[in-house]
Amino acid sequence: MPQVKNPRKVFQWRIRFVGYPINPFLFQKVQLPEIKIEEVSHGDANRDVKTAGRISVGSMTGSKLSPTQGSDTWLWDWINSIQDQLLGGGLTPESYWKTCLVDELAEDGQTVLNTHYCEEVWPMKVNGVTLDRLSSDNLIEEIEFSIGICVKQ
Repeated sequence: MPQVKNPRKVFQWRIRFVGYPINPFLFQKVQLPEIKIEEVSHGDANRDVKTAGRISVGSMTGSKLSPTQGSDTWLWDWINSIQDQLLGGGLTPESYWKTCLVDELAEDGQTVLNTHYCEEVWPMKVNGVTLDRLSSDNLIEEIEFSIGICVKQ
């Protein structure tokens, strides 16, 4: 009798930023970037011939649970290196671009099934956090990252 495996689960993943020793399970949710290839039409005898044009990679959005075990400033340090609001200016793109790996994991939570390899990653938007004395919700920042290249390996 054939053995049936469980379907893959959306909660089995981890994210790693090369150069930042953060907990790979720190993010609660990640929306991977949309990848779109432009369609270019060329004229031929009596019909259009469609070929691939420029590739466009969207942004990646992550929701992070802010920990209570002390300061967690890695994101704000990174943002301030890109564009410093107090001093003006910032680093060159090659200096603030990072590499990000999003691993899809098997049922055991360890074995990597697929890896989404993203380059030229940098935070471009952090949502404003709403503080509320009448709520016991977790404090979650939503972070949008610009992605230059993203391939599934």
